[in-house]
Amino acid sequence: MSLVMVLRFVSLLAFAAPMLLAVAGRSRATPRHRPRERGADRTPLVANLVSAGLHVLSLLLYPGNPAGNRALLLGSLGALLCMAGAALVLRSRAVLGAAWSLAPKADQGTGFVTAGPYRFVRHPIYLGFALLATGQAIAFSSWPTVAVVLMGLVPTFAWRASTEERLLGRMFGEPYEDYRQRTRMMIPYVL
Repeated sequence: MSLVMVLRFVSLLAFAAPMLLAVAGRSRATPRHRPRERGADRTPLVANLVSAGLHVLSLLLYPGNPAGNRALLLGSLGALLCMAGAALVLRSRAVLGAAWSLAPKADQGTGFVTAGPYRFVRHPIYLGFALLATGQAIAFSSWPTVAVVLMGLVPTFAWRASTEERLLGRMFGEPYEDYRQRTRMMIPYVL
């Protein structure tokens, strides 16, 4: 097995860790018969899942040639980006604790989190997943997958973040609006 293939495998493993944590967290969080929160729009979540499926499909259908120095450079860069994204997702999820959920929700009991990565951006988990997906596309030298990330995943993350922000704004009012004013949505100091 070539080093490029190992780096591609590392990028896939980096993606698996946050996914397994999400599944484990969902099964422990609350009973499935719990009523759905009011105002929790699941449409952006479905869009995320569809675009993630297209992402994986494009990785499988359009992997680049795994030979040569360019492939090694892209594999290394992609694997590093994936590991950084996974670390950000895992750290952000840990900081959220009980406030985390797969579908958007807001709860006075858990409040909204402004510690850890949330000091710099309001949605570091989406930033982490965008880094992961971009890293995988680069590690696989798959330019069609880069297009899927930029035109599919990133816009659905932004849509989902906007949906969550409306929900949090309704729940927490002025304190959340103050937080929105002093932090960026997904890219520190930029967006």
